[in-house]
Parts: sequence; structure tokens; C-alpha cells
Amino acid sequence: MKLSLISKYRTHIMGFAILWIMWFHSPCAWKNEAVHFIHDIGFYGVDMFLLVSGLGLYFSMRKSKSIGEFYKKRAIRILPAYLIVTVCWYAFYKPEVSFTDKLLSILGINYFRGNITGRPEYFDWFLPTLFVLYLLTPLYDKLFQKASVKWKFTLLCMTISPLLCIIFYHTGQQVLYGSTVRIAVFLVGYWIGWFLYEKKTEDKASWMVHLPLLFVGLTLVYCIQKYIKNPTVFWGLNCYPALLVAPSLCVLLGGLFYLADKYLKVVGKILLFPFYICGKYSLEIYLFHQRIMEIANGDKGAPIRNFLSAKWHINAFSPGYYFLIGIVSIILGAALHELIALVTRWITKNGKKKKQVVTEESDQTNAEEAVKDNMVPETKEATV
Repeated sequence: MKLSLISKYRTHIMGFAILWIMWFHSPCAWKNEAVHFIHDIGFYGVDMFLLVSGLGLYFSMRKSKSIGEFYKKRAIRILPAYLIVTVCWYAFYKPEVSFTDKLLSILGINYFRGNITGRPEYFDWFLPTLFVLYLLTPLYDKLFQKASVKWKFTLLCMTISPLLCIIFYHTGQQVLYGSTVRIAVFLVGYWIGWFLYEKKTEDKASWMVHLPLLFVGLTLVYCIQKYIKNPTVFWGLNCYPALLVAPSLCVLLGGLFYLADKYLKVVGKILLFPFYICGKYSLEIYLFHQRIMEIANGDKGAPIRNFLSAKWHINAFSPGYYFLIGIVSIILGAALHELIALVTRWITKNGKKKKQVVTEESDQTNAEEAVKDNMVPETKEATV
């Protein structure tokens, strides 16, 4: 089980991560303490996603011919789905929000304003964080490439994360913890991307390292959850064990996916398929799941809750209720993704046709002009 399996099964790992996040967002009570603990640390799915994103961005930077092309790829992947969901959300579900707050929320500015204005209305914290990381990636990559010892440079840059947390702790901006604590794991992912791209050698028995690291990471987060009572300190420390959990869990999952794919044949492909689908549509699923959860558990979701309770005895505290929400989120996420892909292909196809027509017209014009230039003008015979 090697780091290269993270890259090979990147989409499947993202699928596992989004499923874990969705489970974490479902406020169900679990009697089994181990299940309850795994549920409560479901936010580590975000750390897994950022680690895999960091890995992918390193490869994307190498493949992009320019910074503009890099940004274009990121924008095409994220902005259409993000803008469609956010605009519809504020247009139909939260029309009472002022136009200024709607605009600042969609742009992600309201989130980064933090507590300065008394927790302003903001749509989401994860996507604005991702936008900033994408924006800074080309600059970070330049510095990273110049570093002679990559792991030392990565460790140095990772110290930015706790420093920002300390600053935000003393300035009352704890709402930004969700972003700052995860800078470190994103940089680890970027280093892994470099490690794999440069084809560095790795011991095949590395699972013997990752398994203990996962155990240590889970032990640390268990102790933090059990013994840290101050909520501000708790949320500042809670994500740092992810530096051990996220890479190790990604490697071990990659190994399990590899074994299932290789030895279970058809059964393995069937088992991997849900993770692949959820990973492929992870962005859209995330956007829909958050919104559907808010609607379903709010006043506007009361008729649905009453119907499910009367028809199938499913209430708002049962796992079945949140399972249905998850299924609906996956269906809507997949539909939106494919719709955007269809429109994008149509635009690209028509753009190529127009470009081809313009090129053909230009070539024809140039050919006609060349013919005119090469024609010998008629001369009258001289008369004696």
C-alpha cells in the first residue's frame, strides 16, 4: 500500500470523503460509542478532500501551459455549479437577504469578514477556502519549486496554520478556524503530489507505517474530544490530528480499493462503483446536501417530515431520514454535473465550428488574394 494508490483511486477516495461528511452532517444519536466517535469526526472528510486536492493541483500545475490555463480549468470545474446553486438558494429560499449580503456571500467575502460585523450572512465556508487556496497555488508553486529540500519547505509553510489560529483566537475570529487549520493538510497533499510526480521510490510495506500513524491520529482526536472542554480551543486543535489521519487513511483506503479491484473482479467493481460516483459528483453533492439539510430540518420541511412520519414512520432523528436526504443529494448532484457537462460540450463544439468557419473563410480570402497577385496583366500589342 503506497502513496501512489492515492493518485490512482483519487476519485474513489473523494467519494468516501463526501459520504463521511454527509454522515457527519446528519445529527443522529448512536448508542455504540465507537460508531458515535467515527460519526463525530466525519469532518475529517474535508481534510481528506483537501489533501487529495493538493495532490491533484500539483499535477495540474505541471500540465497547465500557463497560470491562466490553470485558473480556467479550476473555474470551469467549480464556478458553474457553485453559481447555479448559490443564486437559486438566495433567489428562492432566502429572498429576504439584502442584495449586498447576497453578493458578498456568493463571492465568499462575508465568510472571511468573520465576526467583525457580528457573523454576517454567508453561504458556505468550504468553497471560499478552496477559492483562496486555488488562487494562491501558482505563487506557492513557484516558491516550492525553488526550495532545495521540499519537505523542510513544506513543514515551514505549515507553521502558518497554527500562527493564524493563534491570531484569530486573540482577535475573536474563530469562525475562520475551519479554513486556517486545514492549510497544513493541503500543503501535505501538495508535497505528496510532488513526491508522486517525480516518481520517488517508496517501500511497498509502507502500510506498516500508515496503520500506526492512523491509530495515533485517532487516539489524539479522541483525547481532544474527551478532555478539551473549552470550545474555542477544541475547534482550534480538533483538526490537527488530521495531519496523521488523512494521509494514512487515504493510503489504506487506496490499498483496500486496489485489493478489491484486483482480486474481487466483478464484485470489487460493484463495491467501488458507489465511491466512484460520489467522488465524481462530490462538489455538486456537497452543495446540494447542505442546502437540502437546512430546508428539511427547517419550517419549510415540516410537510415532508410529517408525510414521512405518517407513511413510513421515519422521523427527523432516524438514520433513514438522512439516508433519503443523501440519496436525493446524490441524484441532484449527478444531474447538475451532467447538465453542466452537456452545456459545456455544446458550447465548446459550437465554438470550434465557428472557429473552423472563420478559418476556412480566412483561408479562402487569402487564396483569392494570392491568385489576384499572381495574375499577369494583359498588355496591348505594340503598333508600328
